[in-house]
Amino acid sequence: MSKRPVVFLHGTNAGPWTMETFSGFFQSRGFDCHTPTYRHHELPDSEERTQALIGTSIKDYVDDIAGFIKGLDQQPLVIGHSLGGLVAQLLSSRGLIHAGVLINSSIINGTSPTTDMERALGKLFMSAGRFWEMTPGQDFELLAAYGLNTMPEKQQHEICDRLSTESGAVLFELFFWMYDVNQTTKVDFSKAKAPLLFLSGSEDKVVPPSTSKTMAERYGDLADFAEIPGRCHYMQLEEGWEQIAQQSLDWIEQL
Repeated sequence: MSKRPVVFLHGTNAGPWTMETFSGFFQSRGFDCHTPTYRHHELPDSEERTQALIGTSIKDYVDDIAGFIKGLDQQPLVIGHSLGGLVAQLLSSRGLIHAGVLINSSIINGTSPTTDMERALGKLFMSAGRFWEMTPGQDFELLAAYGLNTMPEKQQHEICDRLSTESGAVLFELFFWMYDVNQTTKVDFSKAKAPLLFLSGSEDKVVPPSTSKTMAERYGDLADFAEIPGRCHYMQLEEGWEQIAQQSLDWIEQL
């Protein structure tokens, strides 16, 4: 039997390049790999991108990836980072994936912050005005403290410089799901039947292990959880990422 296709999903403000390490790893092992991007994320920083992203929802991203997956010859494995992990969970609740590996997945509806740093990040958004009507970019100091905190400063700058703007509506749906009238990130657990592996960097300040674990536990026996020592939110780009990729492959091969 041929190996299932693997779809790699990136996080907010990002693009497929953030998943190149893992996609190359799996491709070298005979998997058919796909790295789609979300709506309008192929556009460079510009007024066109800004206007296109305003009001764009996570639902739009899920719809786009769902359409892509339906064009494959069988249900894929999905490996998602951050927002990509959340999208993978929503795709599972639509019955569209075989299994998912979630790298520091963003939180779903009903998952509350467990640390002071998470709560402080939410407060920063609260003080940013009507950010849901904007397209925020990345602030280096904030990103370095929360998402790239275990990396050398040179690499922090290299990653931050490649990140772009994101729909403020998407960020609102992520951080303030309790006020989202559309309940965009709510998972229908009665329909989410795909096995999931939650991988959580011990030093991730965006979605720390304590929060990630509570999210994984909501799936019961369907989900496995593993904390990766010494790793940050972007651990798929850190030195030694191959060990995490191999751990993901080992889990997949045991399904």
